[in-house]
Amino acid sequence: MPPNIAAIFQALADGDDLPRVLEKFHLSREQLNTIFQEVARYYRDLEQGQWTLYCDGASSGNPGPAGAGFILIDPDGEIRLERGDYLGEATNNVAEYRGLILGLKATLNLGVQKIQVYSDSELLVRQLNRIYRVKAPHLIPLYQEARKELQKFRSYAISHVPRDRNWEADRLARQAIDRKGRTM
Repeated sequence: MPPNIAAIFQALADGDDLPRVLEKFHLSREQLNTIFQEVARYYRDLEQGQWTLYCDGASSGNPGPAGAGFILIDPDGEIRLERGDYLGEATNNVAEYRGLILGLKATLNLGVQKIQVYSDSELLVRQLNRIYRVKAPHLIPLYQEARKELQKFRSYAISHVPRDRNWEADRLARQAIDRKGRTM
């Protein structure tokens, strides 16, 4: 039976020294350290609000010159990061996935644990929510990479958003095409 975490913390708060707590609850130092890490992670997650990622991809020609863009918004509604990357020749669906993957990686680099993702690509959203199967062979590795990145978050949701509510990420993707190769 797992130890009663509240009782352990109460014993420490009551002034029991560490060796006594270890003995009383039949714990090793490693087990107690694991409990402390779990509690710290729990409270860190409670304190951290949900971030929002808007992502998009664009292709002129489909396939043609393509760009990917994303906007990351913190829990207070402030834009924390925005980026557009030129992708070279790609289809629109590839660009959509690339925008998502770039945004997820940048978000994870900031240590974010909770993310709400918005994309105007119904295909991407439905594939990642497992409503549609990924049929195009060239999209399978991108789908797998996106799923792998999403799994690194403590919690996530991915939702469809109308194009007019995703205009900033779209702007960054299109500017990346226009400026070919320069990251913004």
